[in-house]
Amino acid sequence: MKRLLLLPLLALRLQAADVGGSAPATITKEGDLVILTLKPEAEQALRLKTIAVEKRSVPAVRLFSGEVVTPLAAEGKPVAPVLGGTLDEVLRLADLQAAADGRILQAQVQMDAAKIAVERAQKMLSAEAGSVRGVDEAKATLQLAEAAMTTAKAQRDLLGSPVGQGGAKRAWVRVAIYSGEASLLDDKAASSIRSLVSTSKAQSAKPVTGPPTANALTNTIDWYYELPADTPLRAGERAAVEIPTTDSKQDALVIPFNAVLHDIHGGQWVYAKTGEHSYTRKRIQVARLAGADAVLSSGPLAGTQIVTDGSAELFGTEFMTGK
Repeated sequence: MKRLLLLPLLALRLQAADVGGSAPATITKEGDLVILTLKPEAEQALRLKTIAVEKRSVPAVRLFSGEVVTPLAAEGKPVAPVLGGTLDEVLRLADLQAAADGRILQAQVQMDAAKIAVERAQKMLSAEAGSVRGVDEAKATLQLAEAAMTTAKAQRDLLGSPVGQGGAKRAWVRVAIYSGEASLLDDKAASSIRSLVSTSKAQSAKPVTGPPTANALTNTIDWYYELPADTPLRAGERAAVEIPTTDSKQDALVIPFNAVLHDIHGGQWVYAKTGEHSYTRKRIQVARLAGADAVLSSGPLAGTQIVTDGSAELFGTEFMTGK
């Protein structure tokens, strides 16, 4: 849409170039190709720049959708099985932790009472007012209370640090990976993560060990990546995640992304220089972005000169001519 706003500016430029009153550009059609031929002064007024399509080795990656989550545990502490950082998830974890803390307190009370009972049974036995059986039963009760305490502490440890005491704020990205595709991905390599805003910059995130979560209905397993401390992404936000494959490199056509044009139907195009002052609009298909470059799945041959600066003006010239 931003490029379409340049159309009024284009009209002014073409009018300035067309001092003699003749058309600054002519359009001819050869088969399915539309050739746009500019007058030298019009081409100079548009300040067109071209660059060659490159075929280079780029990292082979797969694109996934990720969700930004908050690990509800302190650094180096056990990771809580509930992540996300949303209010419902925090309240749920807090409820589970409170219940586990209650079981520990209950087990402690039972242990204290069992110790008192053992001491009393032993004193009664020493005073010949009790029996060995009474002492054994009191010791068995104490052992049961100690076992309950061990179980309660183990359950509490699984729930991580208390909510609100997780230390420095951290952010992870949870990615649902189809289990049949997991073997094709490098689970030890850092991923490239960007928000869904087209102008956002990609951030590198290293893999971390998270809770073993999965979804049996969709046959997916969850992988986790830790975002940098200065990430602008917030809990609950969706992100695009590029994970390297085990085939680390692949040859692909690469062009600057600012050369790509989009029509109203979502089609992707570039203008290729096909002759002196002549340009032809060619269809391409962008597979993914790599920084400021676009990696193509289809497009012009390597070495083809395509327009970068001024491509939107050419687009407007082609469709305004004849009106």
